Amino acid sequence: MDVLLEKLGQLPDLLIGFAPKLLLALLIFFIGKFILRKVMKTVHELALKIPNIDQTLAGFFVSIIQFAGMGILIVAALTALSIDLGFLATIVTALVLALGFALQGTLGDLASGILIVVFRPFSIGDLVELNGSKGFVTHLSLFSTRMRTSDNVEIIVANGDAIGNTIKNYFAYDKGRLDMDFGVSYDADIDKSIATILTATNGDDRIFQNPPPWAKVVNLGDSTVDIQLRVWCDPDNVRKVKMDIPYRVKNALDKAGIEIPYPHAVIIQREA
Repeated sequence: MDVLLEKLGQLPDLLIGFAPKLLLALLIFFIGKFILRKVMKTVHELALKIPNIDQTLAGFFVSIIQFAGMGILIVAALTALSIDLGFLATIVTALVLALGFALQGTLGDLASGILIVVFRPFSIGDLVELNGSKGFVTHLSLFSTRMRTSDNVEIIVANGDAIGNTIKNYFAYDKGRLDMDFGVSYDADIDKSIATILTATNGDDRIFQNPPPWAKVVNLGDSTVDIQLRVWCDPDNVRKVKMDIPYRVKNALDKAGIEIPYPHAVIIQREA
């Protein structure tokens, strides 16, 4: 008990002696973190001014700087606390070896992130489908890719899952194709129906004229003759055009007196 009381009596002196080191370590960490954010912002802005470097590559550079910078800050703060870094390095090495086996997936995500930057299957701003999830790429980091869906939901996909599965990039080419099917009555004049459906594309500058809009009969259904309208436009406009065309086609067919039938059944009664 006397020894315990003696140690407790020494506690205020120990705290007073340790306080300057702790204060210095906190100052190094938080001031360094503030400077690191400024450096990251500057590097991002400068990188975007370099030819052949876009948002994807610039963001990846910033992620590397953040990762390395935080490591340097932690080491500097521990040094200010007079912690034996040699002993700490031994512990860290042992932990890295242990975690290396436990975090093989994370290391795979890091390697996949590097592959994504090197081979560039997609870039920030592209509409992609990764591991079954579809959205616009908003951020690419060392370990994951962030996407925003059309209904404003954020999806985070591990880079390993992205590179290890089928990647669909809807913005990979400068032209996107839109196919839409419309059914008309069997009694309707087919040539007139095709011409009427094509008029829905008139005056829309978003729709390319090379290749020109195309419409043909693609199926004879149970109660409709199905005519497919095919147009080409910028990938970014595919969804917008898709939302406008049905309204125009319906109005055009109504004005032309062409029926859009719905499924129906004919009941025949026989006398016993």
